[in-house]
Amino acid sequence: MDLDILLSLNRRDTLFVNPKRIRLLEQIREHGSISQGARAAGISYKSAWDAIKAMNELAEQPVVSSETGGKGGGGAELTPYGLRLLKIYDLLGQIERMAVTALQDDNASLDSLLAVVARFSLQTSARNQFFTRVVSLDPTDISRKVTLSMAGGVPLYADITESSCRRLKLEPGKEVLALIKAPWIGLTGQPTPAVGDNQLAGTITDIIPGEEFDEYLLRLEQGENLCALLTKETSASLRIKRGERAWARFAPSQVILATLN
Repeated sequence: MDLDILLSLNRRDTLFVNPKRIRLLEQIREHGSISQGARAAGISYKSAWDAIKAMNELAEQPVVSSETGGKGGGGAELTPYGLRLLKIYDLLGQIERMAVTALQDDNASLDSLLAVVARFSLQTSARNQFFTRVVSLDPTDISRKVTLSMAGGVPLYADITESSCRRLKLEPGKEVLALIKAPWIGLTGQPTPAVGDNQLAGTITDIIPGEEFDEYLLRLEQGENLCALLTKETSASLRIKRGERAWARFAPSQVILATLN
């Protein structure tokens, strides 16, 4: 299904910007002239001037500054505020496009903005990304041990500094994206005593051999996937095959947290 996105912003119930006005601003930025910008945008000089006057009056700061010179002369340029307006309009357009993409993806979670952004826009080097919620924040020296709840209520622990907790505005119930890089994860064939460490049970779904490392893919009990990257030596000593049970182990300090504040 093809959907057209026509984003308009109003202020005081009056049109501020829409795609047509944004096109005009882009052309003024390009040509340095209202008359040339209007011509390139495919509108009359009067329409362009009226649109600029309306935007300048509605905005907290001027969007376009111009020099006198009549219809055929003078110059114009976007103010810093006008340049920021173009950038924020582009960002809003990207968010709208993500929303349209999420609408057409039956597997996309629509429970939060974080889920949509992470699925359709966020790119990280960490292979493992889990949507979690903060359960508790327990002080440990100058750090905080953050207890998170994964899908199915499975606990996940992260250890971050007090200042990071404040910067991320963490509190019980807040949604958090937890990231763990594949080389930070170890595997065992049996659960082991791991006081303070994370242990997630699952089944090996694939083993991809490499020259120096082997990549292990697990389907966790709660239904999520996890990737671990092991050295050839560690992989050989592990002796776990596809279809067998395994436990992923990693320290709370190796869990990276991301939020939308």
